[in-house]
Amino acid sequence: MTTPVAITEGPAEVQVLLENAGTGAQSRESFDLVVGADGMRSSVRRIVFGPNEDYLTTWNAMICAFQLKEQAPSYEASDSIIIARAKRAVWVFGLADHAPTALLTYRTSDIQDQFSGSRVDRLRSVFSGMDDPVVRHVLDSLEQAPDHLFDSVHQVRMPRWSKGRVVLVGDAAWCMNLYSGMGATSSLRGGAALGVALREHPDDLAAALDAWEAGLRPFITKHQRTARLKQQMFVPSSRRAEALRSVLLGLVRWIRGRRPATEAGGPHAPALSGTSR
Repeated sequence: MTTPVAITEGPAEVQVLLENAGTGAQSRESFDLVVGADGMRSSVRRIVFGPNEDYLTTWNAMICAFQLKEQAPSYEASDSIIIARAKRAVWVFGLADHAPTALLTYRTSDIQDQFSGSRVDRLRSVFSGMDDPVVRHVLDSLEQAPDHLFDSVHQVRMPRWSKGRVVLVGDAAWCMNLYSGMGATSSLRGGAALGVALREHPDDLAAALDAWEAGLRPFITKHQRTARLKQQMFVPSSRRAEALRSVLLGLVRWIRGRRPATEAGGPHAPALSGTSR
């Protein structure tokens, strides 16, 4: 893997010092524009804009995601399953063409402590008491999984996404986090809009980046704000929130059940499938 270790901007180009993580060998390359699309803990952002801590907002929550070897017993391969309790939830995303994926998420007031010790033991402790066969299946599967993602939840908030000839896109610039449900969409939209702005302002990079950000930021801001509300649907913050969530989901199902069949299956029908409990 090659990573940037220094970025130096000149009057007409950007020089990037790259390092091979395996060998330590370094090389220097020149670019007209550097686009940092290297994730929530972006190396490009850290080098050009400053420490990650200046831009990461803490949500006091953790996630663990991985691919299951097989679906939970008694469920169809394409079924999606949601088991949400106060401050912790297990999601299984059923897929038609390959094995489902699992997401465990929980709230905590001590992020740093979550990274100590065995991750499997930590998750078994967090989800103890959720006596459900799906939860047991997911936790048992985690022990056998070849790899998994275990990380804290954040959003990236920046006053500006570009600096000179360096621009950030996607999670590096505005990470909405998984609760927003808009991570991939916003990254694709942001990249496409950047291409359009550069094409419309071929001789004025500053104008292109200004136009790009002015057009995109309202969309990003809106979905970053609504992510807090959506988090309650992913993992309710209390028993009261858990009860309210159940009522809202029941109401949505009731509304769907009252619609004519042609309307319920239409393109704007709420995306509720599988099982929630």
